Amino acid sequence: MNRCTVFCLFLVVSGNAAQSTLNKLCSDNLYKDSCEQVERDQDIKCQEVLSKTECILDIDRGLPTLSILNAEEAFLAAPLVSSTTTVFGEIVPANTPYQTAVVVRSGYLGGFEPLRGLKYCHPGYNHDERITKFVLEQLDWKAINLSCDTAKTLTEQKFQALSSLFGSSCRPGKWSQDDTLDSRLKKDFPSLCELCGTDGCATTYNIPLNDTLSCLTDNGGDIALTALRYADTFFSIGANAQNFQYLCPNGTLAPSSNPCTWTNQLNRLLITSNESAHVMTNYVKGKLGTYLMSDTPSSSSSVFEAHFARLLQLSRSDQIKLVDPIPLYNYVSERRTIPLVNESIQCGLTVNWSVTAEIEKNKCIWLQQASLNNGLQPVVSCVLSLDNDTVSNLDNIKQGKADLAFTNANFGYVARKKQLINIAYPETHMQQLSKIVIVVRNDTTWFKNFTDLKGRPICLPEYGGKEWLSFIDLLRSNNVVNNSCEYGKIFSEFVGQSCAPGANSKDLGISNTDVDKLCYTCYSIDATQPARYCNADPLNKFYDSLGALTCLKEASGDYAVIDLNDLPYFYSFKPSGHQEFTVIAKNGSLASYNGFNVDEDALISIIVAGEVIVKNGTAKFNDIQLYLREIEQDFALNLKKSFKLFEEFNHTKNVLFPDSTPGLTFSDSGNKYIQNYRTLLEHSETCSADNNTTGGSDRLTVPVFFAVFILTVLVRLV
Repeated sequence: MNRCTVFCLFLVVSGNAAQSTLNKLCSDNLYKDSCEQVERDQDIKCQEVLSKTECILDIDRGLPTLSILNAEEAFLAAPLVSSTTTVFGEIVPANTPYQTAVVVRSGYLGGFEPLRGLKYCHPGYNHDERITKFVLEQLDWKAINLSCDTAKTLTEQKFQALSSLFGSSCRPGKWSQDDTLDSRLKKDFPSLCELCGTDGCATTYNIPLNDTLSCLTDNGGDIALTALRYADTFFSIGANAQNFQYLCPNGTLAPSSNPCTWTNQLNRLLITSNESAHVMTNYVKGKLGTYLMSDTPSSSSSVFEAHFARLLQLSRSDQIKLVDPIPLYNYVSERRTIPLVNESIQCGLTVNWSVTAEIEKNKCIWLQQASLNNGLQPVVSCVLSLDNDTVSNLDNIKQGKADLAFTNANFGYVARKKQLINIAYPETHMQQLSKIVIVVRNDTTWFKNFTDLKGRPICLPEYGGKEWLSFIDLLRSNNVVNNSCEYGKIFSEFVGQSCAPGANSKDLGISNTDVDKLCYTCYSIDATQPARYCNADPLNKFYDSLGALTCLKEASGDYAVIDLNDLPYFYSFKPSGHQEFTVIAKNGSLASYNGFNVDEDALISIIVAGEVIVKNGTAKFNDIQLYLREIEQDFALNLKKSFKLFEEFNHTKNVLFPDSTPGLTFSDSGNKYIQNYRTLLEHSETCSADNNTTGGSDRLTVPVFFAVFILTVLVRLV
């Protein structure tokens, strides 16, 4: 190696190293123009991510990254990160974040048992600022015990216990994300709405934590959940200081002159890695001097400072208080009580979420803590499947080791064979729907109708998958095959010697599969593997939709059934990539032009990405569905969510759910693509419910035989 080569290599390596260690400002909401201005001095680079969790995980890996966390983001991350994640400053707003307090009438002797029969003024769950159910129900869980009646959900038991404990009360707004249950709870436990006035729990509180104090004085309440800022004003009015007092979290009492609080919400925090804390502290000192609580002069221009402050979402009244670097966990735990898993479980009930990989388990643990912080029940537990694959995931649920999991549409049929059922559907962006078509080479002349496919070799992405299921359903609906329940047999008998990756898997549970026939043309891209390689994995040259097209292109099959959406982006949108193929439309005709740019009517099915499944007959069904509705609300719909469940995690896509998921929909959905998927599975389940394996017109064979036999006997007797 000559001297120039060594020197050039040194420059490349040095350049890459410098680039990888460049200080970054990480956020899920950045402004391009402000980033351009801040990056001009080349001290820091903007890193925009979909979820603030990405920033936290980068910092915890020790990367030189600066991020700003709101109170609930910090509260979530604190128990989940190492001491590497460090706080070096906080944003002090003009108005102190909320501090909750409980006000009770004088004469109350303390403790929580004497609360029985008192009239409780609760603010409800709808607030302008982010106040979680965990905070709003702290007094509830100090005072009540659940009956642990297995015939009722934890939500039903909670409101039953509240109704039994308190007298006439007011808890306005929604109690459950399930509208039917919400109405029933208010009908079953009307005393919890009696103190709200003529509108009952339909009453709207404009300032909930302040309006509870009006409930005390105007409606005759005995105890109220409020905020310290409103309580201070309340106690300064008339005789309120003599008539009311504070109830503290330990059950003791405090006078108005010496208040006690239940939750003191955090300020927003500046965080970085411990190794970067000194550098980031000096950077903030130098660039945001006018925002510092000290009189440190700023060396930055006012224009730069304005752009940097904008990126940190600082208002004019905000001030930065720099602190000695301290681990995030230590900082948060000194100021708030972090909920623990074992202490939060009610009636021994947990929802065990099955996952296929360590990264899924890690995201599940973040979901677990986010759920605890939001006061959601039941508590989630994360279970790693034995073989780290989807079939093992399904077996976890079948065997009772887990309660639920997301499974993509490829395994809907297999899930039904394992006695698993749907409980929710992740909605899917239009561009991410499974669009399944039959294709042939563009020089095909033999096809006239679907019967021409019989006996010919097929190229299939995966045996038992959504393409396989859609194809069999198409054949059945067009009476090309009989209405047999044996999908494995139908398919094996219909096609010629083919490649259907995964046909050799016994774990799928698809009976009457002709493995030799369906693995005949499969082989591996690895020369060290057996000549015939049928596993459903990337080593199989014809695995997945791109592999099926390769199979068709190489004439190892005469037609392929593929999902257009599973093709790589460059392939789907590069005309030369698919002009050599022609689509067979759902109506049995060949498309009049080559390529995949066909309308929806030509697809043999168009369905959602998958579903959330549970074991058929599980006693936890209602609790699980209520929990799913809550996480849909808190981690998808809520604009102020601390955790984004349906975004990538640790820079990895499709963890727990597809990234194309905007939220969950339940079985009463009118979404036509969900309905298409349901119909596919219902057709197979309807058939599966009939134990007769011949199906179709053959189902009358046995009864007709006996009828003819009896008629013959009667004729002979006559």
